[in-house]
Amino acid sequence: MEIDPLDLDAICELVNIGVGKAAGILSEMTGSVIELTIPNVSIYSQDEFSQILSQIGKDRYSAISLDFQGVFSGMTYSIFPAESAHVLIDAVTGDEISDNEYERPFSSIDAETLKEIGNILINGVMGSITNVLQSQLTYSLPSYCEADIPALIQNVRQEHREAVLLAETHMFIRNLNIEGKILIIMGAESFETLVRRVREISRG
Repeated sequence: MEIDPLDLDAICELVNIGVGKAAGILSEMTGSVIELTIPNVSIYSQDEFSQILSQIGKDRYSAISLDFQGVFSGMTYSIFPAESAHVLIDAVTGDEISDNEYERPFSSIDAETLKEIGNILINGVMGSITNVLQSQLTYSLPSYCEADIPALIQNVRQEHREAVLLAETHMFIRNLNIEGKILIIMGAESFETLVRRVREISRG
């Protein structure tokens, strides 16, 4: 999807502000210093969804989702590959990582832990966006699932899956680098609203 580089930089800054706030909350929650960085943000149109698969593959992810409605409508996901999800759970809970850690299925307690972490990440990013939009959004309760990217996209209502913002996340906790991604899937009008408001603020 074509987007002015200045607009993309402004959106990337919004996401970075959001994950920065989330990192602060997670640091307080765990008692450990947590750093969160966003090395890359990309925007895709509906016709370019295949490029997402070529970039991040068809593996299954642990996904935390939050539906949002208002002037800006769609679905936000915080997703982690299985290995990163296991490392994240153990880093947050303080458990030791065993050799066969990545082979065990996720328990209900694991899912709840991931859901809490993902919810904090999503709320940080969406809070940053709503500050720019200057409008309140209505959110669903967070939910957890394990699925591949096509299934996650298909889970969003058709009119709300015309554009995807994909942000790579790197979380550093206790000398561990945990990779994940944030996906904001939205309708074309919602994306245009976001770009317009970002442009108004960043360029006066």
